[in-house]
Amino acid sequence: MDVIPIGDKDAPSSDGQKILVHAAYPLWRKHLVVTLARAKELQDGGNEVTVSYCNASAGTCAVNFNGNPVACTICQARVRRTAEAAGLKTVPLETSEAKTSELPVLTYSEAREVVEGVNSGVISTFRTMPDEYNDIPVIDRIRRKYFATASRLLKSMKNLVGAFQPDTIEVFNGRHACSKTAIIAAKSFGRTFNTLEVTARQQPIVHLGHLVHDRKGIQRRVMSQPADMDVAETYYSNRRRPSGNKFAKKHKEEFVAPKVDGYRRTVSIFLSSQDEFASLGKEWESPFSDYAPVVHAACVAYPDYQFCVRFHPNQADVASDILSPFEATAALPNVKIYYPTDQVNSYSLMDWSDVVVTFGSTMTVEACWAGKSVIMLGPSYFDELDVSHNPETCEEFVELLAQDLPAKDRQNAARFAYYQCFDQNPLRYVKTGKRLEPIGFRVRHPWLGQLARSSDDILCNVIKAWAKRAVKANQSTKNNSKAA
Repeated sequence: MDVIPIGDKDAPSSDGQKILVHAAYPLWRKHLVVTLARAKELQDGGNEVTVSYCNASAGTCAVNFNGNPVACTICQARVRRTAEAAGLKTVPLETSEAKTSELPVLTYSEAREVVEGVNSGVISTFRTMPDEYNDIPVIDRIRRKYFATASRLLKSMKNLVGAFQPDTIEVFNGRHACSKTAIIAAKSFGRTFNTLEVTARQQPIVHLGHLVHDRKGIQRRVMSQPADMDVAETYYSNRRRPSGNKFAKKHKEEFVAPKVDGYRRTVSIFLSSQDEFASLGKEWESPFSDYAPVVHAACVAYPDYQFCVRFHPNQADVASDILSPFEATAALPNVKIYYPTDQVNSYSLMDWSDVVVTFGSTMTVEACWAGKSVIMLGPSYFDELDVSHNPETCEEFVELLAQDLPAKDRQNAARFAYYQCFDQNPLRYVKTGKRLEPIGFRVRHPWLGQLARSSDDILCNVIKAWAKRAVKANQSTKNNSKAA
């Protein structure tokens, strides 16, 4: 099997390059396996490979929000011993104030990117929005400690890049601050960077020259796939089954259509998890991020349309208050709302609709494949695939609803299905299946790593539950103040 090229997807491998691979998530087994397997394969290709890792003594990061020094010790031993047994050179990155204070201060833009990475990790873990941090002191403290650790890590990373002078830098994911430091350093030094991930089907994939959540890069890759209609039919049919879609398991109740007598059109609106989009950074900012007023404006503008609003099942775990903003809309006679814990079948709801409106979820391509007229609001992994009508403002959206919109061609929905099913970059030292297994090396300290992860998970779940109560209490106080 050939080594995956470092540059363009179809370019031959460039032997003899200096490559820095940053092991950002050693406590997460899958991430470590893919990272070191990729590093080992690059080294086999004749490249000079160095693996860097965080050497914090009590650092706060995406796998150790508690800042537990024992977890740090386990993490460092795990990556160092696993990498060295695989024949890889490792370099620790110091994050202590004493050892990084003399390094150059981060630029304003670098610090902003670190903040973005910190927010990404905090939002994803605690399911809260940044504007609520001041109301949740414990999360705000974690965020500040995370920023301090990541900022010092970036200083050390830049110091290493300046000394090692790599041609290319690689890292798993690159979204959270602890992995984003590698991307920031690559940009600061004008170096090529690649990001590693695992697909929904548990296959390694390498994104060359862009982040794993770069929607333009992802869509370019989607558009390079064949439009295989048979594959697409199988993929979208499986999406409707609980065995092929974890959220379909929550569609236990059959959809009972509202009475549509007197209504000219049926419109379903599928919401998305706001925190998921917020965690992706400024490039994913949307003019439709505040869902409630957008939905309300549409429902008020067309009293002769029957609207069904479907919250995403994943929103049930969001700590932020996402329900009360829809109270006024729920009171309208032409609106039926299905909340996150409602188990109504979303696909039956989609089939019932004349028009499907999404906020960027996969329902966009699913509805396109089903032959529906689709309006998508905001950025997504489909906004350049021409599978939907994409207004740029709320006013444009409301105007679009008045039109008889044609359904889009299904070719690119088929390409997306093929991408989801088959696009991958097999790694020589990874055996795929239900669980990714390393070939030719083994992950050290598996039980200690599990213990460190589990302890942090418990803490994060406690904080998340507390944050949810705190947000609810704050909302209740605000409502009482308004009533008074």
